[in-house]
Amino acid sequence: MMQTDIEIYIKSASPEAIKLWLEICTSRLDVQSSNAKRQAYWATFADANNQQAEFEIIVLNKVQSNFSSVWFNTKNTPWANDKACAQEAFEHFQSTVRCVVSSWQEGDAPDQWLSIDAQGESTIDWL
Repeated sequence: MMQTDIEIYIKSASPEAIKLWLEICTSRLDVQSSNAKRQAYWATFADANNQQAEFEIIVLNKVQSNFSSVWFNTKNTPWANDKACAQEAFEHFQSTVRCVVSSWQEGDAPDQWLSIDAQGESTIDWL
């Protein structure tokens, strides 16, 4: 099943650090709005054919236990799923990153989370 979006949670990352990572990950990143709790961006990824489709990224700062949510509102990302995005974010930030274990559907209550940290990957109950 193809994911319709990607969402990860990054521990102890500042809004500025997340923005810098997003600038690395995307072909283009434009600030739509920004305040202390929420940043919204318009962005594009270039695919193999150099085609680009604009989409929204929402960052919510410190939403749970010092974790910030990063939501890519598109199915067209360089990552196959949340886990692949979380792994790349961990490599960049060297800080704990979490995501749901399996694809999430509207109305689901995710209770199993993948936590990626310096000790590796583990499944946890969170939120």
